[in-house]
Amino acid sequence: MEASSGPLAERLWARDATLWPGDEAAQAVIRDRLGWLDSPRWLVDNQASLTRWASDIRGRGFNQVVLIGMGGASLAAEVLADIFGPSGDGLSLTILDNTHPDAITAALGHRAWSRILFVFSSKSGTTIEVQALCAWVLDNLEEQGVAEPGAQCIAITDPGSPLAHLAVQRYFLDCVENPSDVGGRFAALTAFAMAPGALLGIDLKATAQSATAMAGRCRADDVGANPGVSLGTWLAEQYLAGRDCLQLCIDEHYGAFGGWLEQLIAESTGKEEKGILPLGDADPAAPASRLARVILGAADNTCFWQQHPETDDPAIPSQRIAMETATDLGGEFFRWCFAVAIAGSIMQLNPFDEPDVAATKSATRRLLDGDGLSGSSTALTPGELGSCLASAPAASYLAVLTYLPPDPALFEVLEDFAQNVRERFGVPVTVNSGPRYLHSTGQLHKGGSSQGIFLFVRSVPEHDLDIFNEDFGFAQLNHSQAAGDRAVLTERGRSVSGIDLVGPAMSCVAQLRRALADVLGT
Repeated sequence: MEASSGPLAERLWARDATLWPGDEAAQAVIRDRLGWLDSPRWLVDNQASLTRWASDIRGRGFNQVVLIGMGGASLAAEVLADIFGPSGDGLSLTILDNTHPDAITAALGHRAWSRILFVFSSKSGTTIEVQALCAWVLDNLEEQGVAEPGAQCIAITDPGSPLAHLAVQRYFLDCVENPSDVGGRFAALTAFAMAPGALLGIDLKATAQSATAMAGRCRADDVGANPGVSLGTWLAEQYLAGRDCLQLCIDEHYGAFGGWLEQLIAESTGKEEKGILPLGDADPAAPASRLARVILGAADNTCFWQQHPETDDPAIPSQRIAMETATDLGGEFFRWCFAVAIAGSIMQLNPFDEPDVAATKSATRRLLDGDGLSGSSTALTPGELGSCLASAPAASYLAVLTYLPPDPALFEVLEDFAQNVRERFGVPVTVNSGPRYLHSTGQLHKGGSSQGIFLFVRSVPEHDLDIFNEDFGFAQLNHSQAAGDRAVLTERGRSVSGIDLVGPAMSCVAQLRRALADVLGT
């Protein structure tokens, strides 16, 4: 480990792609993804125009925004919506990142659409969930008698993408082009989050000042004075010492920030059979030797800090981050991007690609095209899954991967099950919602440690929704995404089990309880 941050920080700011492994072609791709280093300046330069733009949009009579995007295209915006909410005359913001027909109906089925602004967000402009939901929304607006459905739509995407072309063809209200040299999960300080933030009415100027100040601090030579290098070095040191589980203990007010961190960390480090597994604030179950901890909260939340005293567990290394104000998020977005880039360099992996995400996309497309999947994918029964957990190697974890509507009763059962697994088997557990996780922790599941154990839980929709100009509806899309990911994990030698639920909500809850009891042997 180098004694000072100078070489690492200087080389990163100089966009030296040899910080990370790979041949010339790989390093050329990395150089094309380092635009996030300029994102604080981008925000400074664009915050006033974004604020005026949003004011003009709000003046058109919209009363709410539905943002349709996956992973890095929506997670940072969700952080802003959850933490700030609409401010002043800002619009409320709902994220739709689920292809389950019942979830779509829950989000939009009982609303009047006439005053909804639909924002479709995708860097590539080819994200299948966004494409399908965009087609469905436009079709439904037409059916509701809207002469120009595009007048209720905005796209956020890279210049020249298929979504940008669609925005022109369908006369969208606007197409906000994002810098093309910024990868999705590193794009929190660009249009993907800041355009929705402006619609919310948040103070972009204060956010830009926070981000700029942090970027300045991340140029410091000394480790102790450089918050990005010190955090990134610490993350890498913990992983290299065998601490592959990072527990995120986050103040409830900033809880949504944990979802953004989860993607940034898992998708950036989960490859080449390496990876840092983000865990929530629940009992982590993993032994102290596998754990490191980040504690982040509002500086004035005395109750939170009392729950996480500095002397809580000296056997678990920890980082403590106190937020003076919510606008400090601008700085935290940048600090964590810088830290993960540094950690990737030390861990000798490329934090800017997601090579295993494409495998599930390909499998999903083959299923939708009716081509099927090669090879067998025999899943463990619930009882066999219990035996697998009982004999799990020390480096294991269980990921519960759900393809469900947002029914609190179902997720309460799953959280109880997760805690029972932690207590009974001493195995860390995460509950990841699909297809959202495919753009987040899915990279870690497929490209990281081979010791992951996976339980798919899906429900058969009570009603399907057709997708305009497609031979399949949302039920088949959602099922194919689950089946495709399950097949890829099985092909890679992971232990995989599945539970399918059929019928009304209360019946599904009862079925789920019974199946999970079989896993636990109760």
